[in-house]
Amino acid sequence: MTIPTSVRDLFSPAPGLAYLDAATYGLPPKPTVDALDRALRRWQNGTADWVNEWDREGETCRALFATLIGARANEIALIPTVSVGVGIIAANLPAGSQVLIPEGEFPSVLYPFLVADQDRGITVREAPFATLHEAVTAETTLVAFSLTQSQSGRTAPLAEICAAAKQHGAKVLVDATHAIPFVPVADQLANIDYLICHGYKHLLCPRGVGFFYVKPEHWERLPPILANWRVAAPLYGNAYGGPFVHRADASRYDVSLAWHAWAGARPSLELLVQWQREGVIATVLDLSAQLAEGLGLEAPSSSIVCLKVPDADAAEAALTAAGVKCAARGGNVRFSPHVYNTPAEIDRAIGAISSLSLATAAD
Repeated sequence: MTIPTSVRDLFSPAPGLAYLDAATYGLPPKPTVDALDRALRRWQNGTADWVNEWDREGETCRALFATLIGARANEIALIPTVSVGVGIIAANLPAGSQVLIPEGEFPSVLYPFLVADQDRGITVREAPFATLHEAVTAETTLVAFSLTQSQSGRTAPLAEICAAAKQHGAKVLVDATHAIPFVPVADQLANIDYLICHGYKHLLCPRGVGFFYVKPEHWERLPPILANWRVAAPLYGNAYGGPFVHRADASRYDVSLAWHAWAGARPSLELLVQWQREGVIATVLDLSAQLAEGLGLEAPSSSIVCLKVPDADAAEAALTAAGVKCAARGGNVRFSPHVYNTPAEIDRAIGAISSLSLATAAD
């Protein structure tokens, strides 16, 4: 299957640009841009109904994201960034807890636990990413990791990590920002305690749209320390005073929404759910495989393809000048295709790298 022209026609990259950088920010489809434009104009002229036009869009987005990962809508909280969800978990770990994290983990996952370490004696232990499951022990309280690394595109052995955590009684926290919608999690969701995903990359949403899956058995144990007006029960039912009666499900962890971002997110998520159902999402992985093969790399485990080069920053600049948008991360040139890309653009990227003589053997 190839990506239909009707899908690519929903996007407007600059003429002549092969945009292969969804892992930095995904391009919005036209319906998302239209929704944002409408929200801004309605804000500008004062005619918007903020509840129905903006805030309730979060409820629709909650259900759409749940569909993408195979969860129920009531298991999803709405948050603005990964660190917010991680921070809620870190703040509630008891003193003496041990958190196992991969070496080189992204700060939004790592830093909240380092703060907890400084504040009340949480131990943070690091282990190699590829063999993280082998480092889980009876002393491990929580395993926290990016499912797909942003700097390498490598995907963690999720099933093995979940099995090891279950064996030793540890909980599992997954940052799936660089995995979803290309790396499935549904088969392991019952074994994942917490899953967080920011939407501005591969989910093609505005920045500020994020999701926090919380396993139902933790709802009563994990206090909603960022409680705000939006978690009150019923929703929109209490604007002033107490008592504090929060919603009964994972929405108790919601953060007050940046309205326009969520209004823009809905069309992107609707399209992603449709494309997942139709098999279009899986086709992006074919583009990544084409790119990896052309660069002499192993088949990728996600949509991200990374190539080690002598000077990643210089390589990024040279490729950008050649009309191929990518990113320098961790000594690699990182490429991340999406539904708006074509096989011809992949071939163009391969040719640009070869002509610039940038590549060295991959690690």
